[in-house]
This record gives sequence, C-alpha cells and structure tokens, in this order.
Amino acid sequence: MNALRRLALLLAFPLFATALPAAASSSPPASSAPNPLPAKKTAEPQWVFSLLPKSLQKNPHLELTVITEITDAGKKIPPVSPAQPAYFIAQSSGYRALGHAPGNERTLPADQIEKLLVRALATNGYRPADPPAHAPTLVIFYTWGSHNLLVEGDAENPSLSGDRVARNLLDRAALVGGEKFAKELLQLFQQADAQALANPPARVDPSGAVPTIQPILGAAQLEFTNPVNLFKQRSAKNEALVDQAAADVYYVVASAYDHAALAQKQRVLLWRTRLTVAAQGVSQEQTLPTLIATAAPYFGRDMPEPEVLTRRAVRDGTVEIGTPTVVEPKK
Repeated sequence: MNALRRLALLLAFPLFATALPAAASSSPPASSAPNPLPAKKTAEPQWVFSLLPKSLQKNPHLELTVITEITDAGKKIPPVSPAQPAYFIAQSSGYRALGHAPGNERTLPADQIEKLLVRALATNGYRPADPPAHAPTLVIFYTWGSHNLLVEGDAENPSLSGDRVARNLLDRAALVGGEKFAKELLQLFQQADAQALANPPARVDPSGAVPTIQPILGAAQLEFTNPVNLFKQRSAKNEALVDQAAADVYYVVASAYDHAALAQKQRVLLWRTRLTVAAQGVSQEQTLPTLIATAAPYFGRDMPEPEVLTRRAVRDGTVEIGTPTVVEPKK
C-alpha cells in the first residue's frame, strides 16, 4: 500500500422556521445590492468540545461547513438580491447515501428538504417561479444524504482498495470545502506520497546491529513533516476542514442551472452551494434543518473560501430564516 493510501486511511481514522419572514413577502428594499455575507469574526473557527457524547446532549453543537462556487457563466449574469430577485424551479435529484452508511439511517422527505431550501434561498432573493408573472430563469437541482467513510479490507469488503478509500475521502473533501479544497488536498496527498517514497523506513536488523528505535524515529519525523499535517497546523479552519473531510458527514447540495439552456438540452451550471454537518452522534432529522437555515446567507453568493460554523441543533424549537438565529425551547 503506497503512501497516498496510507495517508487516506490515517485521515479516515483520526483520533426552520414554520413560515417565511415578513421581509420575504413585503416590498423589496430600495437598494439593489446583494445581501452582504455575514461579517467574518477575527477569531479562528474552532470546534466545540464536550465530554458528554452528542447522542446524550439535548441541543448538541454541530460542526458545519458551507461553500458556494460560481462558474464563469454564473459571473456573467446580474447579481441576485431581494431587490432584484431571480425566479427558479426546484428539482430534487434524490437522497443518496454514499460510503458505508448504517442500515437504519433515517432522513427527511424530499418535500421537507425543498421547503427548507426555498425558505433559505429567499434570504438572498431567490424565489419560486410563478409564471406568467415571474417566469423561471434558473433550475435548482438539490440532493442530500450522508457521505460516510469506507473501510479498507474489512470483513464485508475484503477487496476494497486503498484507492477507493482515498477517492471516498477526496469526494467528501469536495463536499466540505469545494473543488479547490479537494484539489489542494489531493496535491498534499501526492506530496506526502513522494516524500514517503523518497524516505523509505529503515529495516530492523534481527541481529540487533540496527537499533529498533531508528525506524520509529524515522516514521515520527515523516509524520511531523507530512504536508497534510503542516497544512492543518496553518490555521484552525484548515484543521477543521481536514477533520470534517476525514469523518462521516450529512450533506446538502444545491446546483443552479440556466433555465433557457436546459430547455435547449444544454446544462449550463451557474453556481453550486455545498453544505455539510459532522454526523457523529446526531441524526439527519435533527441536523439538516439547522444546517440549511444556517447556510441561508451563502446560497448563490461567491465565496473565496469555505466557511466553518458551529451551531446548536434544536430538537424542540424553531430556526428562523433571514439572519439565522436559533430560538431555544422554553424551559
């Protein structure tokens, strides 16, 4: 097994609201500028740690990521805002469980996912088409589900290759941080692979002439200079993104295509927004509403890099769309 496979395995086993806000149906504001993205905090994003397992917490913290990537075609169209809305048709691409998903995994039905997305999209001026008054200019395809780890050579999948394990991780990296992040992670894998090939571990001499501590120190040095580890050490965000990509997640993806081009059987992607939430100890029913609501300000907005967010899951409360806030249940 080469270094790329070993690295993939190492990373794989580390350590709404009930109604639209009033502003969505009222007269648009005078300004036509798109809604600004939420102001960035000066502090680095960090996961919230608790000794109590999430499955036992009433309202556990959720680790979320969101990234929107706009294509060259998408950058040519006028910006969308509540003052200058765009009208869309929503189309489900269905639920997909990828990787080794548990057999008892439950999710939300398509109509509920669509309702959550429609409310979130309204935040930035994307509204359901209502012809003939408001003909559609976009078709937004959405899919959701789980993306879980693959386990190399386990009892159920003895022929599963390290390459498939690595591809599984890189596919999840694209969900977590977008295509740019996935490509960067692949390059880091390749650098680590080349580094390992250039520095093979020392053999242990059975006679004792070569102390056994030497290969151990050599492996530790390679681990310390591993390009992926160095990338994680640059910032808390980098660490959070890599850790999220190396674990089970639930996800939602919304992809906006040009309606006129689709009518001519041409697929012209304008933008794609990807959302993930760490799946350990929580369910899709519990987390997807909070995930979609929290990402509302980012749908259709070009993002130079992914955002890492932490929110509480609300089991007995409501999530309000707009500037996302959580309404905690009354005690």
